[in-house]
Amino acid sequence: MTSVPPTALNEATSIHPPTRTAEASWLRAWNWTEARLAALAERANPILVKETRQALKSRQFIITFMIVLLFCWIVSFVGIAIVGPQIYYAAAGPGMLAAYYTILIIPLTLVVPFTAFRSLAAEQEENTFDLLSITTLGSRQIVTGKLASALVQMVVYLSAVSPCIAFTFLLRGVDAITVGMLLAVAMLGSVGLSMMALLIGAAARVRTTQVVISVALVLLLAGAGVALWFLGIGIISDGSAMYRQAEFWLFAVVVMSLYVTTFGLLHAAAAAQVAFVSENRSTPLRRWMMAQQACLCGWMAGLVYVVLGSPGASSSGFMSGVVIITATLGSGYWFLMGAMMTGEWPHLSRRVQRSLPTNDAWRPFVSLMNPGPGAGYLFAVANLTMLLIVSLSAAVWANATGMAGGGGPSLEAAFYYAIFAWSYVVAFLGFGRLIINALRKWVYVPMTAAFLIHVILLLSAIGVPTVIQMTSRELRNSGYTLLQMPNPVWTLSELANRGVNSVQADVLVLILPTAALIALLLNLRSVATELMLQRIPVPVRIIEDEAELEAAAPRGPQSPWDLDDDPA
Repeated sequence: MTSVPPTALNEATSIHPPTRTAEASWLRAWNWTEARLAALAERANPILVKETRQALKSRQFIITFMIVLLFCWIVSFVGIAIVGPQIYYAAAGPGMLAAYYTILIIPLTLVVPFTAFRSLAAEQEENTFDLLSITTLGSRQIVTGKLASALVQMVVYLSAVSPCIAFTFLLRGVDAITVGMLLAVAMLGSVGLSMMALLIGAAARVRTTQVVISVALVLLLAGAGVALWFLGIGIISDGSAMYRQAEFWLFAVVVMSLYVTTFGLLHAAAAAQVAFVSENRSTPLRRWMMAQQACLCGWMAGLVYVVLGSPGASSSGFMSGVVIITATLGSGYWFLMGAMMTGEWPHLSRRVQRSLPTNDAWRPFVSLMNPGPGAGYLFAVANLTMLLIVSLSAAVWANATGMAGGGGPSLEAAFYYAIFAWSYVVAFLGFGRLIINALRKWVYVPMTAAFLIHVILLLSAIGVPTVIQMTSRELRNSGYTLLQMPNPVWTLSELANRGVNSVQADVLVLILPTAALIALLLNLRSVATELMLQRIPVPVRIIEDEAELEAAAPRGPQSPWDLDDDPA
């Protein structure tokens, strides 16, 4: 038997080294990755893990997912068969992309949001919401976990359709920007609808009304899905030409700012619905309201900059129109928000009182962010006042510098419009709050009933004078009269369209602001009582309990990357 020389054995070993070292390194890398993923799963929102497991294992998800795959398969084969040999040179991408987008938009706008609604409404039906609320999870964590579960389902549906959508790129006629914009519209629309559905699910606490709410929500989601479908078809038909226009990107910035602030407001509202009654549920909402008002100011400033900064652009009456638009949007927005804020419960919990500001100089201003109907009323009035002051100051500056131009609504009409809009909001919210306070001395008035009181008061001010004038032979054809003074819709529209003299503004300017000031003064005492509340000290028992909990808490890793590596 021939023996192998040692030199030959060493050469063979150097050419073909053993794989044990490589396998050990791969094993260590895999163990390291697995440990980090396990730690990441432990740090993930428990609601996300629970809801995702339930959703992905449910029969509804499996059936819907299989239907989506089946329709994608049918559209692929039927579409290619219809195009036929022309597929080698014809632009068949837009038609196929529209078909795939139709398949994708149905589960994203109908199935996923309704599943999110049911996930939160079922907690009320099965009496498990109380068990969920006593856990260490906060209200925002609960809502975020439910929303993240819906987002996971969106990604799964998108992963099923995305290969087909990528296939349309090879059929010509479709560019990557259009595909990306289309998917962004679908995903953002689905996330927004899911957030709205979660808010409705959190508010639907009465089991007997959930059937009606479910039917109304399905109809609303179907309408939103149709709107998103038309928007997507428009994006496909226009192609990438609109992305070269600066107006498109300005409009996109406006829409995204509105989307982000509205999404944050809905998220804060849903978290407030599932939070404890003793928690401060108003401050996050009011922060998002201020963010939306800041966006409105930014939109108007951008509009003024674009129009007045364009060479040769006509600015006739433009600033007066900006004031009227700002006053209309601002008054409508703050009436809606104020109608809900003035329906809050007037008594602050001890937990909220322990977080009140201590600085006497800043307390009246910072306390506007605290819960309470009086603080909410003054918060709405203060924000509307600041908005109108800013818009009127900009109009006066433009008129002084000669940029306001002539024609269109006059600056005088814009001033009257802003004053009247402010007066209507302050008066309706103030008198509505007085009615709510009077009723609360005898019966319990929830926020929904308080909101309806404001709406009924507004509709009465609009409908009663209109019915009286329309049923009178002498006044039926008289146009606008002082009988319509309580009617904000007729008064403001007449002022904006026909000018100051058509509404006898010199008379209304004495009556409407006076009524608003009377309503404000009548509410001032209770508002001041809320704003001047003092902070109460934290009980010693709570301090001791928190210290014990903090001392007993284990010092674990703060992130998946804080784990100690396994020894080699």
